Amino acid sequence: MTMRIAAISDLHVRSDGSDKALVDGIRARVEELSPDVFIIAGDISDRSQMLSQTLAKLSIPECENLYVAGNHDLWLEEDNRFSSLEKYSHVIGETCRANGFIHLPDNPYIVDDLAFVGSIGWYDYSLRSHDLRIPDSAYEQKEFRGEVWFDAFSIEWDFSDCEATELFNRRLEYDLSNLPGEIERVVYVSHHIPFRELSFYKGRLPWDFFSAFMGAESTGKILLKDTRVRLSISGHSHVRKKAQIGPITALTVPLGYGRPSDEGITDLVRAAVAQIDINGDTVEVPGFVEGDICADLPYGNHP
Repeated sequence: MTMRIAAISDLHVRSDGSDKALVDGIRARVEELSPDVFIIAGDISDRSQMLSQTLAKLSIPECENLYVAGNHDLWLEEDNRFSSLEKYSHVIGETCRANGFIHLPDNPYIVDDLAFVGSIGWYDYSLRSHDLRIPDSAYEQKEFRGEVWFDAFSIEWDFSDCEATELFNRRLEYDLSNLPGEIERVVYVSHHIPFRELSFYKGRLPWDFFSAFMGAESTGKILLKDTRVRLSISGHSHVRKKAQIGPITALTVPLGYGRPSDEGITDLVRAAVAQIDINGDTVEVPGFVEGDICADLPYGNHP
């Protein structure tokens, strides 16, 4: 069985309506690729209404549309109507279903002998730079020398980061262990990255301090234990990377912050939407663009 996937993450859609051309461009590019499955690996917006509107615009009737929430999607909103746990547990799933998407962490998506299994993933500081001597308490507080990882203020649940990572890992193990017997291949979709090889270090602060919040090596170990896993698609890090880790082709597919002029949207979108072709056990990613594709582009005020 062959399958084509189109994948992107980290749209960070601006709340003032100025990203209409960008969203339209993403849809046009996905339609041009004509995939069997379209994946968005998190971080559309911290605002539920903007998430809903964007999913509605990007739902492609001719293929299956899959979403995995990112940390920004779980951030508290101005009215504090929903906690982060409420958003992840039911609000985002309901929003996806209302707009033609499947929220993959709720249930795997299965087609023939191929399963898509999803999770937000989380971080347990295992991806921190080993060259830095930063106390554990700084990672737990998400602050070092005045630099703050904003989940500290915007994520509300009763778990520590390590507890959240363990919780999401246990759900991943459950989903993998309960797949039907005929499943021979698995695609894992997450927002946070499961492998150190997908992280990017610059040898300077605050970048390398923030690397601790990119993902968890423990998640990658779960994937490597399951010989059916062939592909890992994630986002979160705004530096696009591709790595072969044992039998797993691992990708990060972010758009990121940064917006070109209207004339540059087509080129940006072509770089951002990854084409992934699966043929049996072979995974090909033709024309995959690595690096920060939004480097040096303006973004404006954070939405």
